[in-house]
Amino acid sequence: MSGPLALVGGAAGATGALPRLPRRRRVPSWAAGDPVAELAERLSDVCAAAVHPDEIAAALESEGLTDEQITGHYGHPDLFSLAEELFRVVARRFPEPEPSDDPWRAEVWPCLLRGLTFALPGAAYVLGGRWADGPDGPFGVSRTVAAWGAATLCGWAWNQALSHRARLHLLAHRPRAAARCLLTGGTAGAFLATACAAAVSGLTGLPALAFAAGQSLYVAAATVLLVLDRARSLLYVLTPLAVAVCCGAGGLPSAAVAVLLAATVGAAILSAVAAALRTAADGQAGAPAGRAARTVRTVRLALSARRTAADGAAAERRPSPYASLPHGLAGLAAGWLVIVAALAGEFVAALTVSMGMAEWLLFRFRSRCLSVLRRIAAHERLLARSWRVLAGCLAAYGATLAGLAAVEAATVPGAAPWDTAHLAVLLALGATLWLAQLLESCGRVWTGTCVLGAAAGAAAVLLGAHAAAPGTVLGLVCACAAAVLLAAATAVTGRVTTHR
Repeated sequence: MSGPLALVGGAAGATGALPRLPRRRRVPSWAAGDPVAELAERLSDVCAAAVHPDEIAAALESEGLTDEQITGHYGHPDLFSLAEELFRVVARRFPEPEPSDDPWRAEVWPCLLRGLTFALPGAAYVLGGRWADGPDGPFGVSRTVAAWGAATLCGWAWNQALSHRARLHLLAHRPRAAARCLLTGGTAGAFLATACAAAVSGLTGLPALAFAAGQSLYVAAATVLLVLDRARSLLYVLTPLAVAVCCGAGGLPSAAVAVLLAATVGAAILSAVAAALRTAADGQAGAPAGRAARTVRTVRLALSARRTAADGAAAERRPSPYASLPHGLAGLAAGWLVIVAALAGEFVAALTVSMGMAEWLLFRFRSRCLSVLRRIAAHERLLARSWRVLAGCLAAYGATLAGLAAVEAATVPGAAPWDTAHLAVLLALGATLWLAQLLESCGRVWTGTCVLGAAAGAAAVLLGAHAAAPGTVLGLVCACAAAVLLAAATAVTGRVTTHR
């Protein structure tokens, strides 16, 4: 009976045990004198929930029915014949699944805190701008600025893939492997990003190269802290730097600025190493602390159910580098689009600050879709409601971007004017990045990566050919990419299987 036993999974529970049969009870008058009708009434719950007669056969066998009882008392040649009769006479009544927790439920304040940690590092460029001068480089900027951009692109792509690989280790309950991956991978990524900066700028401008090295080390340390859910520690590290900029630290001597930046980078590195070592120690002890448990929950929020299942199966052996490749490529393409926006003088600060709200709206969309899926009947289509939720979240994010752009235009010296042209570029770029992240959360990471890569490549070609102004090129390319991503996201999120 090994075959039928495998079919009882729905009623057997997690341990694989057969369901407990109800005790004999008083049968109605219509069932009196009919042993099969009496048995169908007594086992009505088991028979109604069965999806195959073999499930009923397994339940009958567990009750201890003998061949003599089946042939003599119930009048059937064998157990399976009796099970088929019970399956036929009892109508299907599948029990509703027990309500489960919403894995996409997230508070808005932690997301806004993470968004603030994305924006505060921009204060370092206010202080380090004194070293940005130098010989002319590509795209109409100095070679030093181009080197910083190259280091940013390299570090962004590397650490996106690194964070995904570390999360795979966390999902597989290997905190020591995750900590080792973050420390060794972050060090290698910082070295690689610094080498890219040196290849662009050369070794002549040592202060600018030191700034690029500090930038690379900080990005690596920030990746460790964010993956391990230490965003608050990162905020503490960056607060003195932001306060110094607000108090006019731009007028300080270069030596004092260098000390301030070095202290910030050093504090970030120490915090990252301490967090990684603490995570490894908690995992080795076998009793994860509350912070480690919250880290696992954050990881589960960041990965969709489908991708978690696929990646978790691969992580049981050893995470393949190929699984993290699309995340690195997506980071490279997204970083290039953001750098083009910065070179074009668009609202980059508003876009950076909005990342926290974008993350919360992503969780909000997935949570709302899951709630709708639990309420609708089987004959209703999820697509009829999911697109409304998607439109609402996109509208909320667009309003956030517009409001932050107004603040940037009013408070930041030299910011772009708050007009229709610049707002259109900001909204197109923001929608492109948000929709790509949404597809990634739904397990369609390659779809978002390919669209982002095509947009980045088209922008590079058009800018190299001087087809139009950088802002115009970016706006048109991102508008096309957002339209493609919106169509893909509408189709993907309208499927029931995406949210299960």
